[in-house]
Amino acid sequence: MINNKEKTIAKYTRLIILGLILGGTMVIHYLHISLGPRVPSVHALCPLGGLENLWAWIGGNANLQKLFNGTMTLFFFMLIFAVVFGRAFCGNICPFGALQEFTGKIKKRKLAVPQKADRILRLLKYLILVFITVMAWITATIWISPYDPYAAFAHIWTGTEILGEYGVGFIILVIVIVASIFIDRFFCKYLCPAGALYGIISKISPTKIKRSSCSMCGQCSKVCPMNIDVTKIDTVKSPECINCTQCVVKCPSKSNDLQITFFKKAVKPFVFIVASVLIFFGSLFIFHKAGIFQITIPSLESVMESGNFLQIADLRGSISIQDGAEYVGMELSDFYNLMEIPETVPKETLLREVSSFVPGWDFHVIRNSR
Repeated sequence: MINNKEKTIAKYTRLIILGLILGGTMVIHYLHISLGPRVPSVHALCPLGGLENLWAWIGGNANLQKLFNGTMTLFFFMLIFAVVFGRAFCGNICPFGALQEFTGKIKKRKLAVPQKADRILRLLKYLILVFITVMAWITATIWISPYDPYAAFAHIWTGTEILGEYGVGFIILVIVIVASIFIDRFFCKYLCPAGALYGIISKISPTKIKRSSCSMCGQCSKVCPMNIDVTKIDTVKSPECINCTQCVVKCPSKSNDLQITFFKKAVKPFVFIVASVLIFFGSLFIFHKAGIFQITIPSLESVMESGNFLQIADLRGSISIQDGAEYVGMELSDFYNLMEIPETVPKETLLREVSSFVPGWDFHVIRNSR
């Protein structure tokens, strides 16, 4: 039995968690821009990057630019997490989902998208998922990056520089934020390829929203951010469900007619939210300690001390020529020669900026050919 106090605690606990995650990721993105590759980039932290990188692995290539082996660990873990908890990541952990949810609170009354148009628009995210996968195979790059609104959001700290590499992504970001004021979770519903993937997997998840009876008050359907008509469903099996538990918390029934279940056993919303979040971050912590969740390059000091030099394929564009040479254990002149960089280019130059001195020089092409 869940009383109203417990429901209120669950509701605000979830919002606090989303706020902390959103704020925490913003700090990480700022530190990456300020301190460089020793802090993970938005690409390294994106689970979908693992899907794109998977095709590079299958093709026998190095990791795509800005990605690490740890990104693959995150990708495979997310698949397992979706099998167990459905789309709980989307509803209770995803920082971009949190951004949309908090933005949506600006306007309580939302626009009603015509049902036919809504059904068609929801297919877009599946088409985007397929398109991203195919293009990753063809280009062997994170080609979607300039168009990714979350990547643009992660680079808001760069000021006007965001309008360069992430100009299109920034425009999409603005559209998403504005749209989220009028339509709940606009990006999650219509555009998110990761949500599409997790939604497909969630069909076999033991985590479901179920009802035993109903007074037909309609409160559960009204509060659902994904606009699922929960009132008319005994068991929510829709891939759109993000397991945010808002419908369960909103249900006024004193006999808990609507519940979130795990292997058909009722679980209190607070327990489900906290447990899924702790398991998510706890698992990543364990992976990190086990050495299988590397999403940054090690410090130059630790590399020099251990003598475990990096491979050329492990270098990142945000390190300098001189540091690059030291990371791979080469003499500076040999590194210049190997990377086809004229020695007139200052050694303090970041590898990604060498092209400003040498027209046509592409760090990723050079790196992947070595």
